[in-house]
Amino acid sequence: MQFGVNVFGISADKEPMAIARESIERLPEFLFDTLQLKRTFTEVGIAAEDFPVMARRACGGGILPGFKPLGQKDIDKIFEMCL
Repeated sequence: MQFGVNVFGISADKEPMAIARESIERLPEFLFDTLQLKRTFTEVGIAAEDFPVMARRACGGGILPGFKPLGQKDIDKIFEMCL
């Protein structure tokens, strides 16, 4: 909610969830059109053959803790979706 109010100038008088939803809807345009950030690994020059090293570094060769612990193979799969 605060992100939407402070970054996008959405009125703080709206319901918090309405502000959050509007913020989420505006975010892609802000990131990719306004800031012109790249959307995929391919666009920034990262190829699938780079994933093993990236995944190993991301999890330190072990398990990345979290809601669902992630190992190197899990991280590889996530990276594949980012091509």
